[in-house]
Amino acid sequence: KYETQVEENRVNVEILRVSVVDLDEPGSPGSGAVYEIIRGNDDQTFEITTDRNTNEGILCVVRGLDYESAKQRVLVISVNNEAPYALAPHSQQVSQSTSTVTVHVLDADEGPVFNPCVLRIDVKECEEIGTSIGRYVAEDPETGNSEGISYRIPPGQCNWISIDERSGEVRTIKVLDRDVGEMRRGQCNITVLAVDRNGKTGTGTIQVCIHPGNKNYPRITKTDFIMCRDRKPICLTAQDGDESPYSTPFVYRITNRDMASMWKITRHNDNSVYLVPKDDIQYGVYDIPISVTDNGGKVGENQVRVNVCDCLTPSECNGRSRELAGGNVTLGIWGILAMILGSLLLLLILITICGCCGAGAMQRHVTDDCANHNLIISNTEAPGEEVMDHNIIPLQSTCDQGGGYGVKTGDQQTFEMVKGRGHTLESVKGGGHQTLGSVKEGGGQTMMDTCRYSYSEWHNFTHPRLGEKVHLCRQDEEQKHSEDYLLSYNYEGKGSLAGSVGCCSDQHEEEALDFLDQLEPKFRTLAETCIKR
Repeated sequence: KYETQVEENRVNVEILRVSVVDLDEPGSPGSGAVYEIIRGNDDQTFEITTDRNTNEGILCVVRGLDYESAKQRVLVISVNNEAPYALAPHSQQVSQSTSTVTVHVLDADEGPVFNPCVLRIDVKECEEIGTSIGRYVAEDPETGNSEGISYRIPPGQCNWISIDERSGEVRTIKVLDRDVGEMRRGQCNITVLAVDRNGKTGTGTIQVCIHPGNKNYPRITKTDFIMCRDRKPICLTAQDGDESPYSTPFVYRITNRDMASMWKITRHNDNSVYLVPKDDIQYGVYDIPISVTDNGGKVGENQVRVNVCDCLTPSECNGRSRELAGGNVTLGIWGILAMILGSLLLLLILITICGCCGAGAMQRHVTDDCANHNLIISNTEAPGEEVMDHNIIPLQSTCDQGGGYGVKTGDQQTFEMVKGRGHTLESVKGGGHQTLGSVKEGGGQTMMDTCRYSYSEWHNFTHPRLGEKVHLCRQDEEQKHSEDYLLSYNYEGKGSLAGSVGCCSDQHEEEALDFLDQLEPKFRTLAETCIKR
């Protein structure tokens, strides 16, 4: 049995030598001793080797012992030869020799000990200066507390944090940003010293790791837009320099109540929205305050300017639209020109209307003066087409006249047929057609021989015949109504108060032919010549 002692925390020191006796030849493999700790060294704190010169076993401490944990250790050591035993036949097995060693641990004044030895602290980017990020303290192994221990950080290390001398509280001394200098690595190991009252020191390590934080405000990349007549939605896109989860999705909101009543925002994707007017708004420039909130709750204020312009493409506008500022609308150069041109156009229309009214009044005055029993000049549109229809019975001439003109003889108005290629009306006989001779009522003298008829006789004969021909002209070959033959024309204006002088007009005064006595000399000469013939 052996007993020995060693101070705590001492390492690589010899604490005991164990000797053996072997009757074999010294220096031979049969006498060389091999030592082994077979019990009490589970934590591999001790180690034993053989001294080749003395054949002794040397017991050493390779890991420091802790008095507070165990005040003594008990070891069992065994010994064997280098060569195996050679036993005679029928001899007894040789027993293994062992020895017990008791190691007493002596208490020593130790320095403070940090627990854990390495402390990892995770810090978000852009934390404010002086932010507390943790606490790192050491204890005195003899007392088990931290009383009387002070802390400090040796110089020459990354200057990111500070530690309180008494409490061991760790705080930031600058804004930690992964985009700046040595912080790009995102990690730094800082050695911390703990000193007790006796000047004993202990060391520990703080590992500071910078994690991405919500350091940036979301902002809209483009804030000036031009909206033309098509009112195409405006796409607003925001950016945030932070990483997930402090970036997208963004939340957009119009912060001004008046603008929110005129404009609305619809979602496009996580970082974009569409801005469109709610109703038809006036042309002008609108400054719309929009807030953008990132996923970390950081709010960025943005001012979006939309120029609502009367244009087809944004290039046509060039900032020339009316400005909307403080609720007052100011006109641009194009707006002023449009007002001037509109005023000139209105003035031109008024002048034209006044001129037309004056001309109409003058023409009515001339018409009233000239319409009394005078001929009204009428333009001829086109010659008529020759109609060949079996329903129209040709007129056979019983007189030598084919045309006619009217003259006034005495108190009776008559028409005398002028010789030509036409047919007289009294030649229409039979077939249910009425002749002019049959139209004359009783008591009057028959004018079949002289070919003279009154205006009423002429009208009574031609009116039904004209209606029949018009009815036939409104039908096609299949006796169906057709619009291709006779079309109605639009109203062209009020006619003259003098009425029509046509021979087929429905006049209320049958004998109103006094104007024939006031014809020009040329017409009277022609009439006299025809009468003589």
